[in-house]
Amino acid sequence: MEKSPSSVENQDTKSSFISERNYLIIHIISIIVIALAALIFIVPSMESANHAFAIGFVIIVALSFIYGLIARHISPKVKDRNPNFNPYHTFFFKGTVILSVILVIFAILGALFIYIEHDNLFQAVGLATTVIWIALFLIYFMWSVYHYNINYGLTDQDWQRIYDFRDMHSKGIPVKASDLEMPEHNPYKSQTFGLPPGTVRGMIAFTLLMGGMSLLIVSFGTQYSGVDAALLSQQFEFFETAFLMMIAFYFGDKSLKYLRERWVPKQSNTQNGGQVQNNQSVSPSSIQESKAMFPMDNLEIDNAYFDNEDRIFSIENGLQSEDAPPASQQRSLLSTSFEAQPELSLHREEYVQIKDNTNSKLLSDMDIRIALDELEAQENIKISLPVIKALVKVESAGRGHLSDGRAKILFEGHKFWYWLNAFGKDPEALSVGHEDIIYKKWTRAHYRVGLKEYDRLEEAKKIDPKAAIYSTSWGLFQILGENMEHNIKSRNYKDVAEFEAKQHESEYFHFLDFLAFIKIKKVRGKALIEYISESNEGNYDWESFAYGYNGSGYKVNEYHLKMKHFYEQFKNEQTWKA
Repeated sequence: MEKSPSSVENQDTKSSFISERNYLIIHIISIIVIALAALIFIVPSMESANHAFAIGFVIIVALSFIYGLIARHISPKVKDRNPNFNPYHTFFFKGTVILSVILVIFAILGALFIYIEHDNLFQAVGLATTVIWIALFLIYFMWSVYHYNINYGLTDQDWQRIYDFRDMHSKGIPVKASDLEMPEHNPYKSQTFGLPPGTVRGMIAFTLLMGGMSLLIVSFGTQYSGVDAALLSQQFEFFETAFLMMIAFYFGDKSLKYLRERWVPKQSNTQNGGQVQNNQSVSPSSIQESKAMFPMDNLEIDNAYFDNEDRIFSIENGLQSEDAPPASQQRSLLSTSFEAQPELSLHREEYVQIKDNTNSKLLSDMDIRIALDELEAQENIKISLPVIKALVKVESAGRGHLSDGRAKILFEGHKFWYWLNAFGKDPEALSVGHEDIIYKKWTRAHYRVGLKEYDRLEEAKKIDPKAAIYSTSWGLFQILGENMEHNIKSRNYKDVAEFEAKQHESEYFHFLDFLAFIKIKKVRGKALIEYISESNEGNYDWESFAYGYNGSGYKVNEYHLKMKHFYEQFKNEQTWKA
């Protein structure tokens, strides 16, 4: 006799229920066995005064796990949930959660053991903080890898919605075209682990911070001496160095110099029989009064700028009367242009201020106007000043010269390898003993930055001067010397010696090289300059320009949006029309 479908379904449901019930019973028995093992083998080994506390803790943990299992079993939402059909989901989430739970349990048990056996709450909290952070780090990292490398930046629900719309579309149900679109690859596939820029660095920075905090917490409750004190000091130094390296990576080495000046007492000069001259707070007016006698260092310059910003804020909010120098003087003091700037001895590391009223190293608005007028007169290409100022703001390297007046450079060893080979020399043989200037693939490991970059350049010149100049990025826009062969060939430099001399002379020549570069460099069939010229009648193609100048990573850094933003800013200032 054939059974009815309903009876078969009821039997399947019953057998399924029995299977799930047995599964639950096995889990509960396992938890009880583990708890009994802890009570029999671990608790008796502790001091008798702590037995009651340890027994209570083990029982509470066991009951908590049993409650969680039973709640999961009887909850229909949990039991019937089927969030997605991605085969990687179980590995990335269930496996990670299980491992993280195990880590947290070990952290709690370890902290409990330390507290009971050593009576040190701070060490217990420090251990728990470290291990729990590792568990959270693991969960976030695995989620990030899954979200971007497996799901291409979409959630499981987003993919399910797309499949649902495609299923509706296949059945003839009208849907929007945008609802059918799905990404074909990870938008950040070129980045580390396929994650958005800064994600890995951020996780490392927070991990270093948590490690340092845990170490600090541990140190509160312990009296160290001898070897233990030396070890603790070494651990603190490690976390301090690592964290400062992350700060430098995010904000540049200038931030480290600023913090160093803040942390280390400055050795001030003494005048008039040992009287200390304190320059910690310097107003703009006092800068001009003492400029001839005491040139200011980086920290004093920053303090002066901060004090001026505070003064302006106080005046605007009625907290201070306007008894400071007039606004025109403030603009002159803080301006990076020399059109109306007094002589100041503000020696910044990024550039040197040299002014004799006839020749300035800094690029001024007047320099840009002259170059643009010549460009329009000679080649009938018109570009507005706000457009160029926006490009300079986004694409320049801050300033084009170092503190000793030489051009800012960055030597590229992989380019040196290329040009040595192009000039008929054997780079592999020459790299022996010169591994920091000759290497086949790009790496930032050998960068020295600043004045020390010239040590690498001079070493390379001894091998091949022309290849060395070609392999170096120069000046305000960091244009490689190799562009003399093509993109800036119209500048008609006699040789690399003349090119280098012009780089040292003024940012004006950096700007002329930049104009030559964007006139020749093409992308999508057009020279870069065509995307920003006035032939567009104000409809500039910032995206195409950024793509051609910065490469495919322009979207990640939002160069096109920054250009547009600063263009609107400079255009609204109206000063460029004068």
